[in-house]
Amino acid sequence: MADNRPHKTPDLHTTAGSSVPQEAQGAHGGEVYRLARRLGVSPDAILDFSSNANSLCDDLTRAILEAIPYSYRHYPDTWCSALRDRLAKHEQVSPASVLVGNGSSENIFLTVQQLRPRTAVLLAPIFSEYVRACEAFGVEYTLIPCREEHGFACTPRELALLAEHPADMAIICSPNNPACVTYENMADILGAVRARTVVVDNTYAEFLWGLPEYAANRHAAYSPLLPPHTELVTVQSFTKFFYCTGVRLGYSVSSESLTRRLEEGKTPWTVSAFAEQAGLAFMDEQKTLPAYRARLKDMRRERAAFAAALTATGMFMEDRIFQGVNFITARLRHPGQTAEVYAGLLEHAILVRVCDNIPGMPPGFLRMQVREQAAWQQLTSVLASLRQA
Repeated sequence: MADNRPHKTPDLHTTAGSSVPQEAQGAHGGEVYRLARRLGVSPDAILDFSSNANSLCDDLTRAILEAIPYSYRHYPDTWCSALRDRLAKHEQVSPASVLVGNGSSENIFLTVQQLRPRTAVLLAPIFSEYVRACEAFGVEYTLIPCREEHGFACTPRELALLAEHPADMAIICSPNNPACVTYENMADILGAVRARTVVVDNTYAEFLWGLPEYAANRHAAYSPLLPPHTELVTVQSFTKFFYCTGVRLGYSVSSESLTRRLEEGKTPWTVSAFAEQAGLAFMDEQKTLPAYRARLKDMRRERAAFAAALTATGMFMEDRIFQGVNFITARLRHPGQTAEVYAGLLEHAILVRVCDNIPGMPPGFLRMQVREQAAWQQLTSVLASLRQA
């Protein structure tokens, strides 16, 4: 059924509204400050599984940030020139192809604002800020939802729909949040889209380090797969991998000419000098980056154990417990109980992400980040008690 928002959706399935009111959960995960005020507790008293940040590296991040002096006497460098140079080396592009922003969200909105597509096609499920950006700038958009019964993979059916919906801009997230899939057929996907500009969100790509998918999910790998005269923008964030949600730091990579167009719309000084120094420390490829990457094997073992424990609670459909790069998205056996389960967990100061209001996501899914064993055992214990109640 049509509504007054500038979008349309192929009739694959209807995405229900969230069973948890927006004012209760918020638009995103990690809204601990607002919920702490509501519960009358300290933010640190909330066991947060909702943000997808790499909390198993908390000690590394704390040590890095505590060692950075806060520069308050000078304006920040609007273009973050030192960090841009380092990121360019990491991405194997020229510095003029990199734009550093206040989290990936700034660059998402800048991309839509400056390119002003009339139409966009979004492979879903997808991060809700892409939809918000389209709506904010009056872009007519089409969601093409991948199906849960296929593990949210992009099957020939979705490829055909991409080809059938030409647009000014195509938007893809890989690895996907919250669907947990890293698209194995990016060559087919990029070959199917009919768009002048393709945006690929690589926010979670660093979690693929050590796996074959890592090399395949980078700006340099996508470029040769696109048709001639198609612009590519990849979006990255420091938030998730480096566990620095409060620092607000991200970047995008595109051609030099397209990056200049984005720069023309950028507000000055959106990235603090402290954030740039943090980014430089994180991107130390001799010491810091290897230290974070070394934790990935343990995280993957923790993820498998966490998934098994979630299965054992009996709360979730066993064939709908999907393991993402550093989080798990699982469908409740009774999707209509989503609000009840969310509230029951919150009574124990445990916060999860209900996915009902994520564009293209079927109802009844909870997303939970991988945390240390003691934390997820607390979560699974409460889930088991809720099932027995």
